Amino acid sequence: MTGLFDTDVVAALARGSAETQRRILEQWPDQIADEMADGFTRRHPDMAAKSGFARWQLVALAIGTAGALAGVVLAPLLALALLTSVATGYSLLHAVVALTGLRAVGRHGGRPADPPVPETELPFYTVLVPAYQEAGVIGGLVRHLAGLDYPPDRLEVLILVEQHDPDTTRAVLAADPPPFVRVVQLPPGPPQTKPRSVNLGLMLARGELLVIFDAEDRPDPAQLRHAAARFAARGRQLACVQARLLFRNPTDNWLTKQFAMEYALRFGLFLPGLERLRMPIPLGGTSNHFRTDTLRRLGGWDAWNVTEDADLGMRCAALGYRTETIETVTWEEALDTVGPFVRQRTRWFKGFLMTTTVHTRDPRHTLRRFRASGILSLLGIVAAAPVTALVQPVITALTLIAVLGRNWSSTGSGLVLPAMAAQAGSAALWIAITFAAARRARLTAPWHAVCVPLYSLLWSIAAWRAVHQLAVAPFAWEKTPHGTDQAVGSHEQALCSVRPHPQE
Repeated sequence: MTGLFDTDVVAALARGSAETQRRILEQWPDQIADEMADGFTRRHPDMAAKSGFARWQLVALAIGTAGALAGVVLAPLLALALLTSVATGYSLLHAVVALTGLRAVGRHGGRPADPPVPETELPFYTVLVPAYQEAGVIGGLVRHLAGLDYPPDRLEVLILVEQHDPDTTRAVLAADPPPFVRVVQLPPGPPQTKPRSVNLGLMLARGELLVIFDAEDRPDPAQLRHAAARFAARGRQLACVQARLLFRNPTDNWLTKQFAMEYALRFGLFLPGLERLRMPIPLGGTSNHFRTDTLRRLGGWDAWNVTEDADLGMRCAALGYRTETIETVTWEEALDTVGPFVRQRTRWFKGFLMTTTVHTRDPRHTLRRFRASGILSLLGIVAAAPVTALVQPVITALTLIAVLGRNWSSTGSGLVLPAMAAQAGSAALWIAITFAAARRARLTAPWHAVCVPLYSLLWSIAAWRAVHQLAVAPFAWEKTPHGTDQAVGSHEQALCSVRPHPQE
């Protein structure tokens, strides 16, 4: 790709009308597809997933793996104590952050509302909706976006659809979209991922502010106004505002109840806690609002990172920008079967490991960019999530061997009972903070939090799959299936008018 294309044509895309953009896409499809996929890697190779592991990381991984295996075989009780310490530290950190979040949001919703932006001063807003094989749900979102509480003349919705997915395009058109909704056909090319798709959306975006919604989302109709108010109330260093995510089908079955409580903890307490502690926030995959010019300076999304959201959240912090949270809700659809859940969680864990690799590739840069709080977030949260899920079956197996074998005369025997006590304490902490989050989100039967240890078994399965995929198929994207619009239409407005607590 030439420098002329990088500067002139991309700039023309951002400035042009819808018709001008269509013509450019038709004239330069291969070059634009290349920019969508590899533009970030060319400009920021040190922050790109495609650049792979540094040599020192491979050496450290080999030494660490060999040491762990040797420890499990030669000194299993010491290994048990060490692994339990890692898992307990992760639990304690989560509890501290969650309790900080509980204090930040307060019993009745937390901070006072941001001053609303006057109607005549509301900024132009771009909404990006990446949609692949979403014919069953996209129509409901289109109808919902038509009712957003935002001036239509300051709104554009770009629905980003693969050319070989005509069913999704037909479903959008069948929903009778308003004039501000436009279907954009993506130039074909690898990788077929969400971040590649939204990179084109960023090239086309004419809005001062920009947000991503997934095809199954139902955002609060006033969410754009709340996000605009937050940006107006803060300085230019605020790059991103993350809305709260909850599920509209939390009572479908046991799995959706557990998933809903996990989301209530993550988005209701944990992310506000990170914000309060001024730690980097790994973003959720939807309902993150950006200043468009800042997002372009950040480089957009890494098309090869399978958790582009968490990566971008960490990159915001690394480059000196802030992320904040707002209470306004987007309602999503919880996966209700084990297979798709494990595949989705596999991608998340693989992406967390990939993001950790990217941001620790050069330790000097890591220390300079993140400082202590950022490194704690990167290693203690992003990396530790898959690592603790990975070691949990090993901890359980070593504990059972120690208890059933009763061979406590060996080295480290005095650590068995403390390790068991720490495991019990960790489980109790997770149950307690999950229960608190479920209560605050007004979920039914918050006592189901006692099942969190059982639910975490699915995380462990996903973690081991993630490690395997990271070795053999690092950029493979296992798509998350979504259900149909069954019974959603008549309840959308009611769902989105619900407030777990008063608005910020």
